[in-house]
Amino acid sequence: MNKRTAQGGLSMLGFLFVAAVVVAVVMIGFRTLPSYIEYFTVKKVMEKTLQDSPDPFSLTKFRSDFDLKASADYIDSVRGTDIDVVKEGNALVATATWSNKLHMVGNVSVVLDFEATVTK
Repeated sequence: MNKRTAQGGLSMLGFLFVAAVVVAVVMIGFRTLPSYIEYFTVKKVMEKTLQDSPDPFSLTKFRSDFDLKASADYIDSVRGTDIDVVKEGNALVATATWSNKLHMVGNVSVVLDFEATVTK
């Protein structure tokens, strides 16, 4: 009748290990989140600029319009000159590629490569 059961729980060493993993994931997440927000903003601005471009397409007009809209949205990684626009069939395809190097701790960095493509 007198049963002894072992207590369950997390030891101090286990807690420290879990805390270290959680802190590392949160630190990486907080450092990379602004880059991903900028990626989605670049894609949105490229799409808006491509949709607003006049029918006889002008690459210089597209690039200057993108620079104007990008400065309003605080986009620093991509300029209008970084965007390639090609015609595929009857569609215009705009593509921008860039990378972002984020310093983490000491000599540890994370490199994020982005490619945004929109079609009109």
